[in-house]
Amino acid sequence: MASLKEVKNRIASVGGTQKITQARQMVSSAQLHHAQSVLENAIMYKESLDRLASGLLSLCMDYETPYTTKNTSGPIAMVLMASNSGMCGSFNANMIKELQSLPALYPDDKLIFFPIGKKIREAIEHAGLNIGTDPGTNLDALAGRTSYEEIAETASLFMELYRSRKVKRVEMLYYHYQSTAIQEIKETTLLPYSFSQDLVAKSTEEKDDFILEPSKEDLLDTLIPMLLKTNLYTTIMDSQTSEHAARTMAMQLATENADEILGGLQLTYNKLRQQNITSELLDIIGSSFA
Repeated sequence: MASLKEVKNRIASVGGTQKITQARQMVSSAQLHHAQSVLENAIMYKESLDRLASGLLSLCMDYETPYTTKNTSGPIAMVLMASNSGMCGSFNANMIKELQSLPALYPDDKLIFFPIGKKIREAIEHAGLNIGTDPGTNLDALAGRTSYEEIAETASLFMELYRSRKVKRVEMLYYHYQSTAIQEIKETTLLPYSFSQDLVAKSTEEKDDFILEPSKEDLLDTLIPMLLKTNLYTTIMDSQTSEHAARTMAMQLATENADEILGGLQLTYNKLRQQNITSELLDIIGSSFA
């Protein structure tokens, strides 16, 4: 059985860890609230652009652009999003599992990986998989607190890869935020861009007679790059919101577990202390009869 001193040291150690998890939970909770606000605004902006572009497309159904035309050859660019740090439960581990399953899901295609986040980049490097070099081998900064301009610049690099037919598709694998307790891994296509057929059909039914300046085609040429940049931005914000939610929950559970451990250690400490007191009393009583 552990000594009284060992149990006391253990109580101090767990108590110190609990203070760290409590502080980290508070920080993550504040970051989560901020990220939720940013994500909501990004989604509203993206949906507005989608409706506007779909409305224009309904007026010129024969419109074509390099970003909507399918490429038939080349590797598939996989953009995987995780975090730069730990203490977020199984957030990174589950994304690494998805990474390991990708070669089997695309047996006939060559995959080029573009990791966003230190943890997933290290996993790709450890697995010896092909990391893309066109947009740069290190996109870790995009997994942190980033601006729209930084993400838009990276989106432009992916757009150039697709426009020059160096890749067949650009796929994104990321966490979708549903609630603080639920985040699910989703895969979506960044390029080629596809319009929502429901929005196009609705716009076709409701279209009015508009006079557009510049032309519909010129407006779409401007809107589609904006949509692609906004799609990447919204997806990264979705992943960051999920990361903060996962870390908040992980730290909350860690704090609760520390409470349980402290309760058990305190009970053990009290029992040992009582045993020591009883032993000392017996020694005193025994010596008085000697």
